[in-house]
Amino acid sequence: MKTKNTNIKQIKNLLLITILSTIVLFSSCSSNDDENLDQNGNLSEIVMQDFKEDIENLSVPESLSNSSNQYAIQANMQFESLRQLSSSFAQLFTIPANAISSKSTTKTAVKSTSLANKQTYTWSSGDTSVEYTITEESDRYSFTYYITSPDLTGKLMDGYQLIDGSYAEVKMYYNNEVISAVKWWVNDNEIKIELDSDDYKLILESNTLDYSGNLKVYYSNKLTALYQWNSDGSGTYTNYYTEETYSW
Repeated sequence: MKTKNTNIKQIKNLLLITILSTIVLFSSCSSNDDENLDQNGNLSEIVMQDFKEDIENLSVPESLSNSSNQYAIQANMQFESLRQLSSSFAQLFTIPANAISSKSTTKTAVKSTSLANKQTYTWSSGDTSVEYTITEESDRYSFTYYITSPDLTGKLMDGYQLIDGSYAEVKMYYNNEVISAVKWWVNDNEIKIELDSDDYKLILESNTLDYSGNLKVYYSNKLTALYQWNSDGSGTYTNYYTEETYSW
């Protein structure tokens, strides 16, 4: 049963990455007509850009990434898996140069009437088109991502980021079903990223100054493994199936 679930997870993750790669590919191959993109008050230059930068800068100590210890290798593989999948999410927040933007301001009914600024970006290549909408509210930026193509039509992604940059969450969809989600917390020099896919969940906590951290692996909401590492690259691995702990 565990092998079957693992295979399903791999298939869905492959599908997710394929969708993302397709969008990024046709976006990067689009014409470089930057006059179409409104540079004044461009919300796309704000929303999730810190997340993109944090993902790009995520790292473990060099001695850990170069270790030949089997448990250190496992820790590094789990870390790279989370980083690469999070990076796939982050690529969606790169708007191609030929994107056309439009703005609107609407009244939002809250305790006191307020204005919500909305900006929509559209771009296309061949028979595939994308509509990316960002709404600026009092405490957050909300966003949705729709795609129209022969293979997939509908919502691809939605989520929000708090304006102070301390928290964000994103959900990925396929046929109106959530297939993956990522959550992101920032507290001074500590970053926490949670990635959910099927019955699996990875939670990474990382220190951006010395690269120490830990990574928890869950299956069906049960903690199955814990990797912890220090700034010098040493660390431990705990297998919660066998209740054994190993060090490197």
